[in-house]
Amino acid sequence: MNKIESTSDEAYLDRNLCVQALAKMAQKLGFNTGIKEDPEWPVLYIDLPTGQVSWHIPKKELLIDLPEYNGKWDGHDLQEKRRRLIDFTETLKWHLKKT
Repeated sequence: MNKIESTSDEAYLDRNLCVQALAKMAQKLGFNTGIKEDPEWPVLYIDLPTGQVSWHIPKKELLIDLPEYNGKWDGHDLQEKRRRLIDFTETLKWHLKKT
């Protein structure tokens, strides 16, 4: 099997596409989502039930249409964002087991 090498730029592109997919799903579920505009690095926000999460995405890689984010950054850092995502994932696992 050939090993496929990936550059960090490709890894970030994958991450940015996943975050945008998550944002569209969150929007469909009724969560507050949006973009704070910046000329080069817009910030994509999602207000999950476990707290706000956000990512800077290069403007050239922003492929989805979201409204202007109507909230403010709550001061979360990377560790807090990860905790909120983990907690949200755990909540989803619990809900999925019930169905």
